[in-house]
Amino acid sequence: MSIDLTTNELESAVLDWISAETGSAELSAQIQAAEPVKRDFMGTGLFLYLSAADNVADIPADVRPVTPRICSPMLMDGAGASLFMKNGRIHYLEVYSRGGFMPETLENWELQPESD
Repeated sequence: MSIDLTTNELESAVLDWISAETGSAELSAQIQAAEPVKRDFMGTGLFLYLSAADNVADIPADVRPVTPRICSPMLMDGAGASLFMKNGRIHYLEVYSRGGFMPETLENWELQPESD
């Protein structure tokens, strides 16, 4: 049985941010070629598992994805994101609330640079 899974607007925007801000051609290529394979919503965030085509170059080990802060009046203290890689391949995107519940469908959000 095949499940048709696509990224939602927030997930796509976060992945586009990471692609634009990180400065790695290999990471950008994998993000552009990525297909979502599984999504787990946890009540305080989500995990989106991704798979990129085998013919896309591996991401160098020294690449550190630059992720945005996610702001929305629906979140107590905003949210963050992390992109995890395994053996040079994108593995999963985590989006997490920074305090309390995160609705499965987040509205009125915007992405901002993380403060140092």
